[in-house]
Amino acid sequence: MQPFEEVLSSTITAAQLSPRRLDEGECQTPTGQRCRLCHAVNLEYDAEAALKNEALQKFWKGLRVSCRLESLVRSPLGRDYRTTTKRRMFSFRDSVRLGLISPNEEGELKPFPVMRCAIEPSAHSIIYKQIQESISKPYAKKLAKVLNHVVIKGNYSEQTVIFNVNDISPEAIHAANTLSKSLTKKNVSIIGVFIYEDSSSPGYYLGSKSPDSRPKFKKLFGKSEIFHRTMGRSFLFSPLSFSQINQAILEKMIQTAEQLLQPTKESTLFDLYCGYGLFALCLSSSVDSVVAVELSPPSVESAIANAKRQKVSNVRFIRSDVNDESLERIMSGARKDDVVLLDPPRKGPSAGVIECIAAKHPRRVLHIFCDIDSIAKELKRWEKNGYKPARAVPFDMFPGTATMETMVLFEPR
Repeated sequence: MQPFEEVLSSTITAAQLSPRRLDEGECQTPTGQRCRLCHAVNLEYDAEAALKNEALQKFWKGLRVSCRLESLVRSPLGRDYRTTTKRRMFSFRDSVRLGLISPNEEGELKPFPVMRCAIEPSAHSIIYKQIQESISKPYAKKLAKVLNHVVIKGNYSEQTVIFNVNDISPEAIHAANTLSKSLTKKNVSIIGVFIYEDSSSPGYYLGSKSPDSRPKFKKLFGKSEIFHRTMGRSFLFSPLSFSQINQAILEKMIQTAEQLLQPTKESTLFDLYCGYGLFALCLSSSVDSVVAVELSPPSVESAIANAKRQKVSNVRFIRSDVNDESLERIMSGARKDDVVLLDPPRKGPSAGVIECIAAKHPRRVLHIFCDIDSIAKELKRWEKNGYKPARAVPFDMFPGTATMETMVLFEPR
């Protein structure tokens, strides 16, 4: 089966649309080189969403799934939507440069110093520009030497800055503190600054060799948590918690999840990979109880605190990996009226997870796919274990790209 990215690319090419006119500095370098990393450089969002929906239907038809794919749920913000962004640090002989990661024709990673990214809030561009201006100064040398990425997380009015380094030393902390004071003096929207020691591969920006351990993470300034409000509920979470980068579309996702699962007051909702409790808490009033599972310690702590703050008493958060062994214990009391929300990371659920869930015979399972190309493989696992796809709804979580979230509802055959 042709990957969805190729289907989308060919659909866009066939449309033969002229590249859109860019605003000054938008999607390009100071020398005028256009960015090639996403479709926002050439397409307005209305055109992109229509072409993406067309490509999705072609792709789905090729999968030969027994249920139809519903129309793409558009993002309320087609541009300027990303609440999490990053820049990688590239070192040269006499200088350092922040940039988007752009491979050249030989596959070598090169910095692309875009002035203004169309899918990022303008405030992020301003912050990155100021960091770039400061990082080459003598006082920041110790920080520049160990810096991997600069990460910005937050909401649409507040930002938290994270310096991702390969070694937290007193000298790096001192330099980061000085830079933090300069940043926060010029940007009142920055409500927190942190330094984080990354022990994982340099390709990831908040990684860890052991996801269930606590990394070295130090607050340099401001608030310890990130805030957003969804479905009338206020959420706070650690900067180390996984959070969706498009907050604008979250309410549509939560509402659709409830419509698909159709939980009852007799149901227990098993929310697997629950993060800081977004789905668990928003759906808690529709069920008898929620059992929510998450491995990350900061996320579980944030989820428990959110439940207390919202005065939700029917949700139990369990810190555990999601695997067949843990699920056998966690779902031991599952009943046939119960429902499951499975929202794994991009790599998907581990071996045995789908099989264990199916063996508990829940009434409905909502599997959220971040990688649309993995659906075909996982469909076979569900069907082999007695479940059929009933509905499928794609969400444009990542406008500008070929990546999206796809909700597939499974019911017993």
